[in-house]
Amino acid sequence: MGNIVNYNNNKKGNIKRTAKSTKKRLLAVHLHIYYSEQTDELLNKLNNLFDYEYDLYVTLVEDKPLLRKKILSFKPDAVIWTVPNQGYDVGPFIDFLHKIDLDKYEYVMKIHTKRTNKSGYCIFNHHRFSMRVWREMLLDSVLFSRMAVRRNFSLFAQNPQIGMIGNSWSITKEKQTYYNIEDILSEQMAKINLPLPEDRTFVAGTIFIVRSELLRPFLVYGIDDFAPTDASKHDDTLAHVIERMFGLAVTAQGKTIRGIHYKSYITDRMFVNLRRFLYQKKITREGNKLIKICKIPVYHRKEII
Repeated sequence: MGNIVNYNNNKKGNIKRTAKSTKKRLLAVHLHIYYSEQTDELLNKLNNLFDYEYDLYVTLVEDKPLLRKKILSFKPDAVIWTVPNQGYDVGPFIDFLHKIDLDKYEYVMKIHTKRTNKSGYCIFNHHRFSMRVWREMLLDSVLFSRMAVRRNFSLFAQNPQIGMIGNSWSITKEKQTYYNIEDILSEQMAKINLPLPEDRTFVAGTIFIVRSELLRPFLVYGIDDFAPTDASKHDDTLAHVIERMFGLAVTAQGKTIRGIHYKSYITDRMFVNLRRFLYQKKITREGNKLIKICKIPVYHRKEII
C-alpha cells in the first residue's frame, strides 16, 4: 500500500531517509525522554504492546550513548534522534510528526517522561492527585497492561467516532485551564484552519492515543517555533496552548475524546487530601507566602517571595 518513510541515524548523527514497501502499520509511538532515570519504567510499559506491531520513535535532548544502547536493546529498529530542548514534550512531538508519514499509521501514541514533585499535587475535575501518581495515571491509560491495550484498540475499532483516548481523571474542560490564553488560542486554532469548538476538552499531561489523521493540522508548526524549555515557566507558552489544541483539534474535526482508567487511585487521593489538611504551603496571587496547619493560617509573609 505504498511506501513508508523510515528515519535512521547515520554516523554524523543526522536523520537519513530510507524507504521500503510495507502495508499500513497500526501504531507509531513517540517517546520523548528528558528524565532519563524514568527510561526503564517506560520501556517496561511498552512491553504491553507485545501483541501488536508498532514503530518506536524516541527523541532525546542530549545524546547519551548508553541510553541509546538501552533503547536499541529493547527494540533494535527504534529510531532515535536528538532535538533542541524547546517546547517541553510538545516541541519534540511536533518534530516527530515531520519525521513520519501520518498516512502510513492508523494511530499515534504520545508518551514522555514527566517531572515528579514529591510534595506537589494537581487537581483535575475536583479530584486531587500527587504529581507522582499523575504521571502513573497518564501512562496507565495507554499502557496499563496487555489487556488494557487490547481494550483501547477495540474501543477505537468499534467506535469510529472516538478520535482520542486518554486518562479520564485528567481529561478536563474546566474553564480555569484556559485562563489568560483565549486570544492566543483563537489565533492558533485559526492558524491550523480549524474552528474553536464550544466543547474545549483536552488531556492534561499530553499522554494519549489518537487517530493519526487528526494530527495533520499540526504540521504547520516546527520545533523552532517553540521557546527553550524553562522549568519555572509553563503557563501561557506556545507548548501550553498546543497541549490544549491537541484535544480541541479532535472535537473540531468531528471526533470525541474517550476517557478511560484502569485504577481508581483512591488511596493516593485520600493521602493527598489528608496531607493538605495537615500542612499547606502556597504562594498567593499577591505574591505572599502562606502556611496553614489543619487549615489554620500560622505564617504569612507580606513581601513578595
